[in-house]
Amino acid sequence: MIPSQSISGDQFKSVMRRFAASVNVITSADGAVMNGMTATAVCSVSADPPSLLVIVNKSNRSHPVISRSGTFAVNVLSSDQEELAGHFAAKKPDPFADIDHRIGQTGCPLIRDADATLECAVVQETDFGTHTIFIGRIVTCAVGSKSPLLYHEGRFCRLEDMALHYA
Repeated sequence: MIPSQSISGDQFKSVMRRFAASVNVITSADGAVMNGMTATAVCSVSADPPSLLVIVNKSNRSHPVISRSGTFAVNVLSSDQEELAGHFAAKKPDPFADIDHRIGQTGCPLIRDADATLECAVVQETDFGTHTIFIGRIVTCAVGSKSPLLYHEGRFCRLEDMALHYA
């Protein structure tokens, strides 16, 4: 076994900020309760069967909704939807009150004009530390034609911005 070094939370976060990631809103619904949370912790798992994972803090109000309903949707925000990232990062009592959305096949809200949407049925939950890894089989998906919103080094950016920055 490889001995672990003492790595502080700040060191870990500093390194993780170097990973450029798409900005997503993970949506869920259980009856009349609809939630959404901004997240970058989304990853493909397999193409056969089509699946992905999302990682959700156990203290997030979306966590029990996903766990109870067994469904979630990933809405990949487009580069012109930065305000939605802030909206869903805030704890609003009715997060979808003023958001243009439709209800998907799984019952989860889907944000209109998102760059992509993927609806998932949970097939596995794994707790690790303060978070749960939800693995979902993709039930439906759609892709748009816009550029995705990215998060890198603690700020929102676009692919075009990153190309100029690193050119």
